[in-house]
Amino acid sequence: MITYPNFLSGVLKNRLVVLYTFLSLLVLTQGIRHFGFFTKEAALIAQTADDRYFQIAVLADTQYYTAIKNGGNMNMFYNQIDWITSNAEKEKIAYVVHVGDITDHGDKTPEEWERAKEAMYRLEQPRPGLPHGIPYGVAVGNHDVRPNGDPNGTKIGYTKYFGRKHFEGKPHYGGSFENNESSDSHFDLFTANGEKFIVLYLIYNDPGKKELYDAALEEKVHNWGADILSKHADRKAIVVSHNILRPDTSSKSNFIAGAGKAPKPGNFTKQGQRIIEKFKHSPNVFMMLCGHISGEALREVEFEGRKIKVLLTDYQGRRNPEYTEKDRNGGNGILRLMKFNQTKQILSVRTFIPHSDGVQEENDEDSNFSLPLYK
Repeated sequence: MITYPNFLSGVLKNRLVVLYTFLSLLVLTQGIRHFGFFTKEAALIAQTADDRYFQIAVLADTQYYTAIKNGGNMNMFYNQIDWITSNAEKEKIAYVVHVGDITDHGDKTPEEWERAKEAMYRLEQPRPGLPHGIPYGVAVGNHDVRPNGDPNGTKIGYTKYFGRKHFEGKPHYGGSFENNESSDSHFDLFTANGEKFIVLYLIYNDPGKKELYDAALEEKVHNWGADILSKHADRKAIVVSHNILRPDTSSKSNFIAGAGKAPKPGNFTKQGQRIIEKFKHSPNVFMMLCGHISGEALREVEFEGRKIKVLLTDYQGRRNPEYTEKDRNGGNGILRLMKFNQTKQILSVRTFIPHSDGVQEENDEDSNFSLPLYK
């Protein structure tokens, strides 16, 4: 035990205490950095000065970036991914969701898949503690298959770059429906700050497209998905499908940045209605994410004392002034972050455009808002 002589002044004592604390923290930090011990405990200690949280990034319909169409270009896509990779540690980004339509023409234009791969694979660069990079998943949109919207159509590009063989061996990949090589319906598993999650991806299969809709496939996929969620009942569940919710017709957020009021509920699409009716019976489902129809929306569904949050995120229809059809900007590289504040039990949504020299925030009410996390 170290004792200090009585003649030491109060100031000197304080300086010694500060120096001892600094050296202790230095030793702990070096131990973590070089030897990897106490990593989990140290991470928790580091967050005690602030709220404990993690974030999920959401990428919406990138089809006009990969198609270089309607004002979109690949720099917008790269800016999104590069911001995520550069800020993953600082922002505590645990997982990335792509809600589908990663391409515009599917297998008709293979170079769009090449461009999508070049962007998304940047997430896979090894990082400290993450040898496979940042975990992510990609939903299948109607534009990702040929013919457009056919759940049984070709998925050559998707299978090649984002199918089962690509993700097998990565620790977050759970498996695909019927072990399909395409992995068009699949699930991921990840853990963030001690909370365990499952993300279930369901293929585009729209009852409104009667000539393409496959009711038998829907039933099999939905039953498989419900069974997977049941087997992982200890994990909080997020369901992702391209086509679930449409924006409220009174909102202008589909065209104009910063024009949205308090988040509007919107209405379910025909496929979305069937998804919510099926998966609201899975007690661990607390959130659903989608794109497909340009705009922003938030609909909350109460069932058996639980509340399921359904969020629409899609910016492909956005325009610059004068907001005519000629002013489309392809989505402008808009990115969404969802912050899971575990201390305050609050979900906060942030929407912004990352650039190489900074970010442009979108602060209207349906782009930047907070609500109870699991209630």
